[in-house]
Amino acid sequence: MKYRFENFGGIIAGEEPPFLAFVDRDYMRNLGLGESHLWQTEDRSIGQLSAPTEVHFAITNRCSGSCPHCYMDAGAVDEGELDIEQFKAALDILADMNVFHIALGGGDALLRPDLFEIAAYAREKGLVPNLTISGAGLTKEIAQKMKIFGQVNVSIDGVGENGSLFRSNGMFASADRALDLLIEAKVPAGINCVVGRKNFNGIGKLFEYASKKNVNEIEFLRFKPSGRGAQFFLQQRTTYEQNISLITVLDEFSRQFNITAKIDCSFIPMLCRHNPPIEILKASGTYGCEAGNVLLGIRSNGSVSGCSFLKGSGISIFGLQQAVKDKKEYFERLKNWTQNAAEPCKSCTYLNVCRGGCHAVSEYVTGNFDEPDPDCPFVVEYKKEGR
Repeated sequence: MKYRFENFGGIIAGEEPPFLAFVDRDYMRNLGLGESHLWQTEDRSIGQLSAPTEVHFAITNRCSGSCPHCYMDAGAVDEGELDIEQFKAALDILADMNVFHIALGGGDALLRPDLFEIAAYAREKGLVPNLTISGAGLTKEIAQKMKIFGQVNVSIDGVGENGSLFRSNGMFASADRALDLLIEAKVPAGINCVVGRKNFNGIGKLFEYASKKNVNEIEFLRFKPSGRGAQFFLQQRTTYEQNISLITVLDEFSRQFNITAKIDCSFIPMLCRHNPPIEILKASGTYGCEAGNVLLGIRSNGSVSGCSFLKGSGISIFGLQQAVKDKKEYFERLKNWTQNAAEPCKSCTYLNVCRGGCHAVSEYVTGNFDEPDPDCPFVVEYKKEGR
């Protein structure tokens, strides 16, 4: 079991079964983990963490898919892409910060020949590596080597015509075969599904497909205005009606097909619209935008951002620890967003859970990072009332 101290107590993590839990001080004491200088405060709230729990690290921007909606604008290699020694040095930094998970991706991570060396080094440093792939180029031999990862998710946005809605033609067949190979190799496998306006009604068929494939889970990711996807965002964003019904739809199909459904943090406003008890959200570790706090995004050249969909901070992974220590404006702006929130977020019951929804969407649609998420149902309703 891996752990680290926080002001409220600490975070503990394990792999069999996989879990990440925020626990109080007494729980940490009962585990025999001792005391921490971070407890020399009366503040026991879960707010700013000492470090991210998870980092999304694109190990290459190289990709042959040419998908028109790629949020990374993948294709050509990033100028200054880290070599293996630099990548290991970056992992040293994240391990020193006591990060728990590192989600590797791309571009196409399989195009990086030292992928498994990177994953092995992450394991050596106590980081759990997970991986997202398109499925292209996966062979039976490579699938066997995937056991080094905590989980491998394959990007599939639907079946039939929805399979190529956000991907290049022919990629569904590669993804479909990849899932078979991963399941055959007994690698924990799931599906990442980008949800937009046009494939929303195909969610049920995707659950049915996933059930037949015996995958662990489906994570539903909101279509965002990032990379090449920005030019299609206004046409592809989910509608108000879809946002209102999303959680009910996922719950229904999750129960019907007995498959875990997850949503990314940008869909938390849609969850909150159903008025779930705040105590349950906090107990289950449910949160909205935690960019720069719970998670970070890092490009293959080491450029750091609050998450993979936000603009770069101008900070390199190699200057990250000092930037956090110096309370650089970029991180302070993310950290203090709730203190300066505009209406209707300011008066919202879920302000400290949701944290304003997706700020990548806010910045793209309104031109202002600090505006509330314009697709949040509460925000839409607030504006309809003319307030």
